[in-house]
Amino acid sequence: MITEEILNKIKLIGEKMLIRKNDFFVKENFICDHIGVVESGSLYSYFEDSDCKIIVNELYAKDCIVTSYRSFLTEIPSPASIKAYADTVIHVISREKYNELIMDKQWLELFKSISDQLFINKCFKETSLIKLNAKDRYLELISVRKNIEQDFPQHLIASYLKIRPETLSRLKSLDIRQDK
Repeated sequence: MITEEILNKIKLIGEKMLIRKNDFFVKENFICDHIGVVESGSLYSYFEDSDCKIIVNELYAKDCIVTSYRSFLTEIPSPASIKAYADTVIHVISREKYNELIMDKQWLELFKSISDQLFINKCFKETSLIKLNAKDRYLELISVRKNIEQDFPQHLIASYLKIRPETLSRLKSLDIRQDK
């Protein structure tokens, strides 16, 4: 988990950016030139398949690091779009500012910590998709991200979990009945 100290440092130095609901932080095939921390609101990263169906790759809410990291680091176009689900405030650091800051050992260590966390998150998600069934993926998600169901609608959460919304609805109703 990204520490409070790291989040606060980025919030202090980052430029505030407001992204209105349904606007983009980055569009597919454009270069992502910012990395940021979500102060409020929510966004989601998604791909479109050949049938123009949205496949959610990541969900970002308060205190999440948001970027198309591969695009940010390599300056190649982003393979995914990141779109605001709700009006969102992000503290962003531009690539230019990032390149200045990494000359300072303290900031280099901070960005390494962010990079490590992004990599670990990706590994956990990949492992859960391979090893866990739909119910266990859902239970893991809501245990790690307590407010996920308040921040995002069911169809985005279902896509993130790689299940149909109807399946997620059934899983949720089964859990409610089992708890009684």
